[in-house]
Amino acid sequence: MADAPQDPTVRLVRHPDEQQRVALLDLVRRAADAGDDLDDLLTADLAHGPAADSYLAAVVDDGDGNPCAYAQASEGNEGMVVGVVSTATPPERLRLHRTALAALLDALPPEHDVTWWPSIADEPLATRLGLHPDRRLLRMEAPLPLAATTDVATRPFRVGEDEDAWLDVNNAAFHWHGEQGGWDHDTLRRREQEPWFDPAGFLLHERDGRLAAFCWTKRHDDGVGEVYVIAVHPDFHGLGLGRALTVAGFDHQYRHGATCGMLFV
Repeated sequence: MADAPQDPTVRLVRHPDEQQRVALLDLVRRAADAGDDLDDLLTADLAHGPAADSYLAAVVDDGDGNPCAYAQASEGNEGMVVGVVSTATPPERLRLHRTALAALLDALPPEHDVTWWPSIADEPLATRLGLHPDRRLLRMEAPLPLAATTDVATRPFRVGEDEDAWLDVNNAAFHWHGEQGGWDHDTLRRREQEPWFDPAGFLLHERDGRLAAFCWTKRHDDGVGEVYVIAVHPDFHGLGLGRALTVAGFDHQYRHGATCGMLFV
């Protein structure tokens, strides 16, 4: 585990080249191994080459010039989505979070709205930086298999065929959402290229000749099966599809080795 520098140096990155992206992705991976995860939207943006006008990062380097903390801002639907990670252990992790994130926020144009999903440990930092709670995200877990069952019919997502229909359902269901709404083919393509992407766990439900709902699941290395995104097209609300697809998603994860079901609400 990397030790935090006593006198950290901070640099801003606006147009990362390939070598910089590789180094930063390695930092993000090592931070995740230490339990400090970066938002999927931010990770995908960094991994696949951010647009020049929609990305900004603050990097904290150790005494040897190696990055040990990283804060990123990428454009979302309602301003900038930010996140921060470090390879250090607490309490140095929190100190590096503060250094990196403060530098990042200072460099952002003041007209940008900012969304950050801090951990409980980072909530005091959010307050000190002038951010205020707008919505709380809860992590819910249950042992698998669930007692509930469903007979709802699903099929796996077909890469190269289902993108248009899926985008229609997703954007209709999440038109109000700052991160999940307003997706386009490029946004979806970036998720399809993530190492965790598995079309077999991307369950679609069709009704009346249309895609009506979906449950996109994600497997974690620790035996956790996540319902990553679930949505029902507004035309099919009131039919109980949300509950049925949630059960179907957790059942799929259980049948493929997950022992714990998880979702964020």
